[in-house]
Amino acid sequence: MTLADVPRSSAVFIDANILIYHFAGRSDDCSDFLARIEAGEIRGYTGQTILLEVAHRLMMIEAAEKDFPIGSNPSARLAQRPDLVRQLSRYHFSVAKIPRMGIEVLPFPDDCLGRSQEYRQVQGLLVNDSLIPLQMREAGVTLLASGDAAFDRVPWIRRAAPRNV
Repeated sequence: MTLADVPRSSAVFIDANILIYHFAGRSDDCSDFLARIEAGEIRGYTGQTILLEVAHRLMMIEAAEKDFPIGSNPSARLAQRPDLVRQLSRYHFSVAKIPRMGIEVLPFPDDCLGRSQEYRQVQGLLVNDSLIPLQMREAGVTLLASGDAAFDRVPWIRRAAPRNV
């Protein structure tokens, strides 16, 4: 299923890559999908971990776009250059828009690390990714907007992906 195929009135959990592609201007599909949420056509959910991941990735993108000398390991380089980090802010304002777009940000579930272990052990998801099915299950959401095919290993998740990334 593509993002454009998501039916009206659906409840959808949104993965970080959808938001990153939108804010980085890399996917019209993602931007159009998020506009449908903002218009109230679709109910959107995400998690606090997703916000942190989006902030981090957008910070790295912003640093690269400013031609900062970040090399092949931007996180490590920026960690050594607080003078450069202080010059970055666009990422922050982008992430701050997410709740204003009509996307409900779900809190961390109780004992999220322990309870998400089954998704790491059974489906082989990475730590941050394993929180997504846990939060989806708690919110009663089965549809995930994500470009990450790893979630196809979770049998009860239906995934909608962008076409143009």
